[in-house]
Amino acid sequence: MKRMIKVLLILAATVAAVAALAITAGATELKTGIGIVEASGGLRLRSQASTSSDILSTAHNGDNVVVIRQVGDWYLVNYNLKIGYMHSDYITFKERENIELGYGSVDPYLANIRSGPSTSSGLVDQAGSGAKVFIFGFNCGWYKVKYNGQIGYIRSDLVTLLEKPYCNSGSSSSGSSYSSATGYDDSYSSGSSSSSSTSLGTQIANYGMSFVGYPYVYGGTSPSGFDCSGFVQYIYRQFGYSINRTATAQLANGYYVSYDSLIPGDLVFFGSGSSASHVGMYIGGGEFVHAANSRSGVKISSLSESWYAARYIGARRIVG
Repeated sequence: MKRMIKVLLILAATVAAVAALAITAGATELKTGIGIVEASGGLRLRSQASTSSDILSTAHNGDNVVVIRQVGDWYLVNYNLKIGYMHSDYITFKERENIELGYGSVDPYLANIRSGPSTSSGLVDQAGSGAKVFIFGFNCGWYKVKYNGQIGYIRSDLVTLLEKPYCNSGSSSSGSSYSSATGYDDSYSSGSSSSSSTSLGTQIANYGMSFVGYPYVYGGTSPSGFDCSGFVQYIYRQFGYSINRTATAQLANGYYVSYDSLIPGDLVFFGSGSSASHVGMYIGGGEFVHAANSRSGVKISSLSESWYAARYIGARRIVG
């Protein structure tokens, strides 16, 4: 009896291990290409390769996806940092594409960056675990990246994407007119999408937004826990900018910009007089990302919210 129980436990552990590998495979395997959505009304991202499975998001016409692999009539893709399935009939597949995918984080202890998309190409640099590389192209399973001021290629299975592609319009899960036969939603207009700015300020703001949900820790300056000024200091440090530690001291960094002239990446301050008790990073559309408090962690808020509107004291531009 004891032997039978032991065998059953081993089998259960094996099944669990295989399941775990299946779940993470999409994130760690070599990617096969870039897909361009060709559906004037939008295209559903689904949890499984079936029109009856859950809808995770909706891509707009012209949006880009990173294709992990083909599964029958479907592609397993990464769309705006969500892994799911899209019907291949509405995807134009490309093995090579110039595309700004934004920043990615290196996964292994040490990864080689090479002069070409091949393990036989010369070594340009090496990046350690957690290092940020800027991805601006794809070539037969390799990302074309900029790292430490140099251009090179890194295998796509060694990098985790941190941002949605700058050219993507965003995503939506709403819409009522959907054809289950095609997996295609005709309730969206192809003329509604617009390209995002690729300015450095926008890149910095997008990177800041990738930390939404991270914890707040008083005095914290790293992803294990941020306070408000530690958060913006950390984000700017990843782009090579050194700014002061506290919110009030950061009022001396960069230069003043008016409320009407805010652009993504600007620091927005709240407090009284010349003293700042809180700081965040403007992301556009009247919103900012910030390490709010121990209850909310890093979140996005509106400048028009009563607490912030009553305490807004100014903004500073660090880049541009």
